[in-house]
Amino acid sequence: MRSAITTEICVVGGGPAGSAIARKLALLGHQVCLVEKMTFPRAHIGESLPPSILPVLDLFDLRHRIEAAGFYRPSSAIVHWSSHVPVEKSYSQEAGFQVDRGRFDQLLLEAAQAAGVVCLQPATAGRPISQGQQQWSMPVRSQGKVTTIQARFIVNATGKHSAFCRRPQHHTVTTLALYGYWRNTPFQAGESYVEAGAEAWFWGASLPDGTFNAAVFFDAQRDARVRSGDRDRGYRSRLAQTTFLKGCLEGVLTAPPRVCDASFFLADDFIGQDWIKVGDAAFAIDPLSAQGVQMAMMSAFQGAIAVHTLLTQPEKTNAALSFYRHKLHETVTRAKITAAQFYAIQDIYPQNAFWHARSRVPVIDPPATWATNSRLFELSDPLRLSPAATLTETPVIQGDSIQLIPALHHPSLDTSVGYLGNIAIAPLLQGITPGQTVVDLMQRWKRHHDLALCWQLFQWCWEQNILVLAAPLGNPLNGYETHRHTHNHPLNCSRHEIQC
Repeated sequence: MRSAITTEICVVGGGPAGSAIARKLALLGHQVCLVEKMTFPRAHIGESLPPSILPVLDLFDLRHRIEAAGFYRPSSAIVHWSSHVPVEKSYSQEAGFQVDRGRFDQLLLEAAQAAGVVCLQPATAGRPISQGQQQWSMPVRSQGKVTTIQARFIVNATGKHSAFCRRPQHHTVTTLALYGYWRNTPFQAGESYVEAGAEAWFWGASLPDGTFNAAVFFDAQRDARVRSGDRDRGYRSRLAQTTFLKGCLEGVLTAPPRVCDASFFLADDFIGQDWIKVGDAAFAIDPLSAQGVQMAMMSAFQGAIAVHTLLTQPEKTNAALSFYRHKLHETVTRAKITAAQFYAIQDIYPQNAFWHARSRVPVIDPPATWATNSRLFELSDPLRLSPAATLTETPVIQGDSIQLIPALHHPSLDTSVGYLGNIAIAPLLQGITPGQTVVDLMQRWKRHHDLALCWQLFQWCWEQNILVLAAPLGNPLNGYETHRHTHNHPLNCSRHEIQC
């Protein structure tokens, strides 16, 4: 006889993205049930978490849990990539983590349960059936029994090759990772390495349990050895060609090497009115960035805010859908460009087919180029808002929901800007009448903000050509607004720094 569970939100998949979005939604007051097919802890590649993971952990109030787990905190990595001489790359920020992914994922799932999430594990979710009007029915099999989950909203966090959803579409060449865990190697605790090869690249790191993970990333279509019974020999022969990771061969391989898909991909869509994809179910970036876990959790945070908005403010449905789609496309585009640029600077080996295929920067509309406005101004100079600047309603995170606010658009900016630091930019720019002087503007702005901050805000607007000299009659351009493009913003462009 079937049992039934009624919940508001059902999250399928208990990896970093699934556990994170479940925790955040529970903390926002929602009833959440999570279904995970594996028993934890489970083995999983992806143990290197860069320092940029820290503000993401803070978004879920998880930093203290991860720091207390005793994972390695490496301060640098050995990189043999764009020079024949290996270099030690030091992290300028606070150190990230070298984790045991089994333990890391378990900590995130436990944190979700601590927030009130009901967890079914191990349990296998069947395909959900929409019954219309935000009602889903989904069979779940666990310990020989079938339970039917009734939910208003479905979160797909099952990864990119799950039978739970349609296979995602690939956008780049197919990359496989062939990896193994070694004991009794000459590597020291916390050490990590990145190295280029003739038709592959390599990564290795010491893990908290004393093992060393060494991985080879290569083009699946050009190397059939991983699909044959000769996988072990192919793996060892590749490691033997490296400068550093050949040290693994002095140790003992704890189990036969494993293979996983490490290709970049993007799903057809990420969100609807009663469903969402997060983490690897939505997209996967090139592993060269070592930011897969971070990006998955970031999508979980943005997704949680979008879901909360959909469920509590249905009148903001279009804004929530637009926000999440835009953020994921922005993340994917930035990751593709960064990875391609890093592949392109490899100059130890010839730029053969392997390297060329991965160093192609995606075709996007090139940004306009704008020259820095370095002209000195006088306090009596008349100003106006640049004709190229507009304030357009844009969906952003405000508090715990998606809101439409006027955001600044200008060709000199990489993205729309709603906030400078914690200051909303629209009230600063609205109401500026041509001919107001610098002094007039400071008098108005300082009614609401500290005068020193007002000067910072004005200087940013001046340098970015947002505020320009008012043209005298008969000369509408006046020659003062010059083209530029910059990435250097002295103030954060969003209320939440991690969402810029």
